Amino acid sequence: AQMERNMQENRERMEKLEGYWMEAQSLCQAVDEHLKETQAQYQALERKYSKAKRLIKEYQQ
Repeated sequence: AQMERNMQENRERMEKLEGYWMEAQSLCQAVDEHLKETQAQYQALERKYSKAKRLIKEYQQ
Protein backbone atom coordinates (compact mmCIF):
# COMPACT_ATOMS: atom_id res chain seq x y z
CA ALA A 1 0.00 0.00 0.00
CA GLN A 2 2.85 2.39 0.85
CA MET A 3 4.55 1.55 -2.42
CA GLU A 4 1.28 2.23 -4.29
CA ARG A 5 1.01 5.64 -2.64
CA ASN A 6 4.63 6.47 -3.46
CA MET A 7 4.11 5.47 -7.09
CA GLN A 8 0.96 7.58 -7.29
CA GLU A 9 2.73 10.58 -5.72
CA ASN A 10 5.63 10.19 -8.14
CA ARG A 11 3.20 10.01 -11.07
CA GLU A 12 1.50 13.19 -9.89
CA ARG A 13 4.85 14.95 -9.48
CA MET A 14 5.89 13.90 -12.97
CA GLU A 15 2.62 15.21 -14.43
CA LYS A 16 3.07 18.50 -12.61
CA LEU A 17 6.66 18.83 -13.83
CA GLU A 18 5.56 17.98 -17.35
CA GLY A 19 2.99 20.78 -17.11
CA TYR A 20 5.66 23.23 -15.96
CA TRP A 21 7.92 22.09 -18.79
CA MET A 22 5.19 22.65 -21.38
CA GLU A 23 4.47 26.08 -19.90
CA ALA A 24 8.16 27.00 -20.01
CA GLN A 25 8.44 25.89 -23.64
CA SER A 26 5.39 27.91 -24.56
CA LEU A 27 6.81 30.98 -22.83
CA CYS A 28 10.15 30.53 -24.60
CA GLN A 29 8.39 30.37 -27.96
CA ALA A 30 6.46 33.56 -27.19
CA VAL A 31 9.62 35.37 -26.10
CA ASP A 32 11.49 34.12 -29.18
CA GLU A 33 8.68 35.38 -31.42
CA HIS A 34 8.72 38.76 -29.70
CA LEU A 35 12.50 38.96 -30.09
CA LYS A 36 12.25 38.23 -33.82
CA GLU A 37 9.61 40.95 -34.25
CA THR A 38 11.72 43.43 -32.29
CA GLN A 39 14.80 42.61 -34.37
CA ALA A 40 12.84 43.12 -37.58
CA GLN A 41 11.57 46.49 -36.33
CA TYR A 42 15.10 47.49 -35.34
CA GLN A 43 16.44 46.60 -38.79
CA ALA A 44 13.67 48.60 -40.46
CA LEU A 45 14.44 51.63 -38.27
CA GLU A 46 18.15 51.23 -38.97
CA ARG A 47 17.46 51.34 -42.73
CA LYS A 48 15.26 54.43 -42.37
CA TYR A 49 17.91 56.14 -40.23
CA SER A 50 20.63 55.39 -42.79
CA LYS A 51 18.43 56.71 -45.58
CA ALA A 52 17.62 59.88 -43.62
CA LYS A 53 21.33 60.46 -42.91
CA ARG A 54 22.14 60.03 -46.59
CA LEU A 55 19.38 62.43 -47.66
CA ILE A 56 20.50 65.08 -45.16
CA LYS A 57 24.06 64.74 -46.43
CA GLU A 58 22.87 65.18 -50.04
CA TYR A 59 20.81 68.27 -49.18
CA GLN A 60 23.74 69.85 -47.36
CA GLN A 61 25.99 69.64 -50.41
